[in-house]
Amino acid sequence: MESSQDIAKQINERVKVSDVVRNPKAFSNLQGSYTFEDLKTEGPLACEWSIQPETTGLNIRGHLKGTMELECVRCLEPFPVPVNVELDEHYVFDRYVDTSEKEKELQSEDFYEIVNEEGHLDLKDLAHQFLILEAENQPACGRSECRFA
Repeated sequence: MESSQDIAKQINERVKVSDVVRNPKAFSNLQGSYTFEDLKTEGPLACEWSIQPETTGLNIRGHLKGTMELECVRCLEPFPVPVNVELDEHYVFDRYVDTSEKEKELQSEDFYEIVNEEGHLDLKDLAHQFLILEAENQPACGRSECRFA
């Protein structure tokens, strides 16, 4: 039998899509706390999630907060970077996706992830993807000798 702590950890990281579709109110306000093996952080990063079902899929929003420790590309010294990132991801159920279409001009509504209605959402992985993008935007520590010209 799973303890309530085990269940909370599973919801913290992975959410069953069919559960969201059946009970959307239960997933309108989730809390996550994450550490990552490949990213240094000053303690766990906190994320508040909201998952809203739509006709063709799910819309996931989150707010990720905490501090990452990055290495300056100039002096190679570690430096703290505050994380305050808004996450917004759109998932479309696989039954609505036409995979036979080869070429087309992309529109804003064409940027989405595909999910199976019986599958799972990995919230920790989604947070990780946004953190990687955030880390790439912070290459130097900001000291005068490390600033880019």
